[in-house]
Amino acid sequence: MERLATIMVDSLQNETNSTEISDLRGIRAVVFDAVGTLMYPQPSVAEAYRCAMLRHCGVSVSPDRVSAVIRESLNARSTGHDLSTSEPAEHEFWAQLIRDFCPDSKGFQACFDDLFAHFARPDSWGCFSDVDTLFSDLRRTGLKVAIASNFDLRLNSVCDGLAAISDADCRVISSVVGWRKPAAEFFAAATKELGISAEQTLMVGDDLLNDVRGATAAGLRAAWIRRGSSSSEDVEIPENVLQLSTLQRLPELFGCVSVGPTHDEDS
Repeated sequence: MERLATIMVDSLQNETNSTEISDLRGIRAVVFDAVGTLMYPQPSVAEAYRCAMLRHCGVSVSPDRVSAVIRESLNARSTGHDLSTSEPAEHEFWAQLIRDFCPDSKGFQACFDDLFAHFARPDSWGCFSDVDTLFSDLRRTGLKVAIASNFDLRLNSVCDGLAAISDADCRVISSVVGWRKPAAEFFAAATKELGISAEQTLMVGDDLLNDVRGATAAGLRAAWIRRGSSSSEDVEIPENVLQLSTLQRLPELFGCVSVGPTHDEDS
């Protein structure tokens, strides 16, 4: 088995940062970020906001500007001192973005309601092609599979309507647990929900700060899925982080690692 593991790692060298496959031994659950990792908005968030603000508020904002403002706002939340959250706090965050773009518009409420409902609908989202059989493939190796996201309760209706990710063993949502990634409390809530220790859990996500650094700081192991522009980023990543260009590498990697039955922390 050790020889097979070494051969597999060598053959996947372009997909990893020379992480030994033995680093996956002992993993009992794989936890996936949602947006940017398993699923993507269609149309983009920027385009949806542009259209809604023009329709309801009569304000024309370029998609590039919308993208930049949302990216900066989300980054500020992740790097701030207070990572606590709630359902009302998530509502207010998205509402404030519209106010910032359309400060004098009487159409604010209609715009907010339209956008909030839009992103609660499964048909506003799509799953990446490498997600189609991902959960079932991983379960065949004996793993639990979960989704853990900086989102609100709308994630439930979205996931329920996307067949490829509807049957996760559990969903950990920031507005429910009261903390946003990269807070250690968020990851503690995820492992508690799974009944599995941090060191037995692999966090997979596209966001280097929230998903990778946050997870490793909390004692989990981590894998970075490098989609789109992130695939060309030259950045420093924590030691022993698996790098992936496709999620389908995970079943291949776990397929040559002996994964036993899961064990609850209380047992």
